[in-house]
Amino acid sequence: MSMNNADKKDKPDLLRQMASVVSHEIRNPLAIISNSLYFIKTRLAAGGAAVDPKVTKHMGIIEGEVKRSNDVMEEILAFTRTRELILAPAHMNAGIDDLAGSYPLPPGITLKTAPDAGDPRVIVDIEAVRYALRCVMANAVQAMPEGGTVTLECTHDDKTGYLSVTDSGPGLPDGDGEKAFEPFFTTRPRGIGLGLTIARKYFEQHGGTAKAENAPGGGAKITVSLPLVK
Repeated sequence: MSMNNADKKDKPDLLRQMASVVSHEIRNPLAIISNSLYFIKTRLAAGGAAVDPKVTKHMGIIEGEVKRSNDVMEEILAFTRTRELILAPAHMNAGIDDLAGSYPLPPGITLKTAPDAGDPRVIVDIEAVRYALRCVMANAVQAMPEGGTVTLECTHDDKTGYLSVTDSGPGLPDGDGEKAFEPFFTTRPRGIGLGLTIARKYFEQHGGTAKAENAPGGGAKITVSLPLVK
């Protein structure tokens, strides 16, 4: 009895192929929706009359849901694909600077930063680390739907640099830090639970890691690490 092509493929290969195909088939209609929405907004603005606030509200909802859908597809692709790292020198504090300067904080979220005075140097794929840190930041922000504080802190020892993201939310269920990194684990009604899994994957590719624990003052603390430049 001969095996068909699907039987011959490993499950990870099939998963990667399926993610790529599904992403393509979903992103194309999402792009069409975005273009059509842009056309509608342009025509409404060209009319000169004030746009009905309810129409504006619902156009905003469509934009938000299209972005969220694209973000989900990006997460799935990041989870299934092996990323080839393009390494370059960087400073650990740059991770804090990027999050503080460009991450869109929702209302009610206060940001505190504690950079490392030594500002240790690392060799990283800057885009991969940026994506991973934004996954960690999103996890912290989403843990506080009613608002709270996110604290970014950078420290180092002789061989390793650390960047921690601490929120003031409810903390980890049962204090189980490893569970937070399990694929598709989430305690929120929306979200697919891959952000922290991807973050750890990327940091491990760099020779570092990521861990989660409950912070002494309450909330969850995610700490990522990278080997320092010798």
